[in-house]
Amino acid sequence: PEPADVTFGPFAVDASQVFFESGTCRALVNLKPLVEGHVLVVPKAVVPTLGEMDEELHRDLWRAARRVHAMITEEYGATGANVAVQDGIAAGQSVPHAHVHVLPRR
Repeated sequence: PEPADVTFGPFAVDASQVFFESGTCRALVNLKPLVEGHVLVVPKAVVPTLGEMDEELHRDLWRAARRVHAMITEEYGATGANVAVQDGIAAGQSVPHAHVHVLPRR
């Protein structure tokens, strides 16, 4: 992707942070990881919450998250992973762009 094309909510993201793309989603290196290998899977379109996604985007987000989970657990030699969504301000979502966290665990 071109640098200007990659956003996470209101933030421009350096294209070098993108390591996976599907038709409607991409995976980004997390600049504030909770653990080594913590990444984000986000729709290419800025959609604030899961409930605001259409069915096709919702399915692709979870397919992408599953593929990224496999990539990350293999890359970091993990035996498990946390896969999480903070959906809405009340759930702790700090960026108004729906996203899935994948955190490899050993």
